[in-house]
Amino acid sequence: MEELINRMANYFKIFKLVFIPLVLFILMNSFFIVDESEQAIVLQFGRPIEKEYVDAGIYYKTPFLQNVIKFDKRILEWDGAATEIPTKGMKGKETSKNNQREKQETTNIFIDTFARWKISNPLKFYISVNNERQAQSRLDGIIDGKIRDKIAPRYIDDLVKDSDLIMNEALFSVQKELKQLNIGIEVINIEIKRVTFNDQIMPQVFDRMASEQEAEAAKFEGQGKAKQSEILGIINREVDLILSTAEKKARIIEGIADSSAASLYAKTYQNDIKFYELWKTFDILPSALGSKSTFWLSTQNYPNSNIFGIRPDILK
Repeated sequence: MEELINRMANYFKIFKLVFIPLVLFILMNSFFIVDESEQAIVLQFGRPIEKEYVDAGIYYKTPFLQNVIKFDKRILEWDGAATEIPTKGMKGKETSKNNQREKQETTNIFIDTFARWKISNPLKFYISVNNERQAQSRLDGIIDGKIRDKIAPRYIDDLVKDSDLIMNEALFSVQKELKQLNIGIEVINIEIKRVTFNDQIMPQVFDRMASEQEAEAAKFEGQGKAKQSEILGIINREVDLILSTAEKKARIIEGIADSSAASLYAKTYQNDIKFYELWKTFDILPSALGSKSTFWLSTQNYPNSNIFGIRPDILK
C-alpha cells in the first residue's frame, strides 16, 4: 500500500512538472496585450480575421493557431526627398488694364516637403501595404504627384505668398485619393520644408529680386521725400506765422513803451526844464568826448563857465 502511495506521489510530481508549465505556456499564448500606442490584428493560418483591436487592453486569441501583428497608433512622419518641379516662373511687372496677361518664364524649383500620417484602419493597412516601409513608398508617389499638380501651374510669387493654401489643396487631393484607394492610411497635414532654385538660374533670380526690391525702395523713398517736403512746407508756414505774430506783438509793446517813456520824459521836462537840460548834457558828454579823452571841469571860473551851451546859472 505504501509503495502504491509513493508511486502515485511520484506520478503527481511528474504531472506537476509537465502539466503546469504546459498550462502556463498555453495561457501565455492565449492572451495578448495592446497598449495605448498600439493597434493590432489577428492572423489565423496567415490570413487576417475580420476584427481590429484599436483600444488598449488584454485580448484572447486561439493559441498556436492565431498570431498577433501590431501597428503604431501614433502619428507618423513622412519626409520626402526634394523634388524638382517646373513652375510658371516669376510674375512680370508689365500688366495692362484690360487683361491680366503677365510675362511668363518657366523656372524649375526644388520643393522639399514633409507630412504627418497615421494608420486609420490596421486590417485594410495590412492587406494593402503590409508594413510601414511599404506605406512610406506608397505615400511617396501619391504626395509628390499631388504637390506637383498644385505647384506646376502657379507662379513662384504665389507659392511664397499662398503656400498654406496650396498645401491645403494638395492635402485635400491626397486625402481624396487615399479614400478611393481605401488602404487604411490617413494623411493629416502637408507642409513645405524648403524651396530652392536651380543652380543655373539662382543668380538671375536673385538679381531680379534685388532689382525689384530696389525699385520698390526707390518708390518708397520718393513718397517719403514728397511727404517730407509737404511736412516742411507746413512747418515753415507755421514758423512764419508764429514769427510774424510775435513781431507784431513786440512792435505793439515797443510802441506802447516808447509812448510811455516819451510821456514820462515830457512830464519830467515840464517839471524842471533846467535840470533836464543839465542831465541830458551829462548824458551825451561821454559820447561826444570819446573814451580816450580826459575832461577837466574847473571851478575857478565857475560863474562864467559855459559847458557846451550850458548856462552858468544852471550849475548853481
